Amino acid sequence: MHKILCSISTRGRYDSTLPLALQAIINQTRQVDKLVIFDDNDDPRDVRGELIYSHFFKIMDEKGIPWEWQFAGKKGQHHNHQIANRMGFDWVWRIDDDAIPEPNVLETLCKYISHDVGAIGGSVFTMPCDTKPNNASGKIDLIDQEPNIQWGQIVAPQLVEHLHCTFLYRAGFHDFNTGLSRVAHREETLFTYGLHQKGYKIWAVPNAVTWHMKNPQGGIRSETNQALYEHDERIFRNILAAKDKTIVVLNCGMGDHVVFSHVLPKIKNPWVFTCYPDLVAGESIAKAESLFGSLEQYSVYAWMDKHKWKDSLQSAFERMYL
Repeated sequence: MHKILCSISTRGRYDSTLPLALQAIINQTRQVDKLVIFDDNDDPRDVRGELIYSHFFKIMDEKGIPWEWQFAGKKGQHHNHQIANRMGFDWVWRIDDDAIPEPNVLETLCKYISHDVGAIGGSVFTMPCDTKPNNASGKIDLIDQEPNIQWGQIVAPQLVEHLHCTFLYRAGFHDFNTGLSRVAHREETLFTYGLHQKGYKIWAVPNAVTWHMKNPQGGIRSETNQALYEHDERIFRNILAAKDKTIVVLNCGMGDHVVFSHVLPKIKNPWVFTCYPDLVAGESIAKAESLFGSLEQYSVYAWMDKHKWKDSLQSAFERMYL
């Protein structure tokens, strides 16, 4: 059976929606294999001994649900979800701290797990809401023209290109963009679209309803600096603009560039960023960071470590980019 981690990043919602989210996770018909809560509050308090929380954690202990409370780095939920992404589980169920999944949600999402699937999400009804189907396509090119498919009732399984808010995803195969600001605007869209770009199927499925108790306090809405949202939106738009190109970031050594030079002629429509333009022509690493945020996903050594690579560096570059 697939091992599933449930990941929640919380900020500003100790006394509002976080307890409701925990209760919903406890009551799932398909039990999670572990729950991790990342406390990203500006002024964290240890709620583990408080009445409601202590009861919830005792229930988890009785039901055999391992749980962990991590005091996070106050960098934003994308940093926390990236930690969860690398915690060694097969799949991660990403849930916001104001999202209340119905009891059958995880069991339903798991029915669509397959070797070629990257992420699976159900309807997310934001209160107050219209629960009718919205006939959205889920295509990234139409993100400005149509509502998100998860905002309406999903009546049949549909392949899409991106999801938001809450979904089950294949762990360790794509990175959250930690170059976004603390508000992490667009982080779910970028993450699931990245899985789609790597060839994995993204499913929007019926009969898996989550109620989004959107709260004007807490979460990313704790930040009022509009420049942070604008920063993240620029990264998002830059990545969309490059969707027909192969982004190559050589943030590595001189010898690595020499090895990569033998691979470059085989790559379709490359857009290259390089440390040694005399060896491999391209734009600067600084520009790559300004355009795309985190460059972690472009590291060949991180890729080799993730895949426990035993072959040559050149063959690793070929697997990454061809």
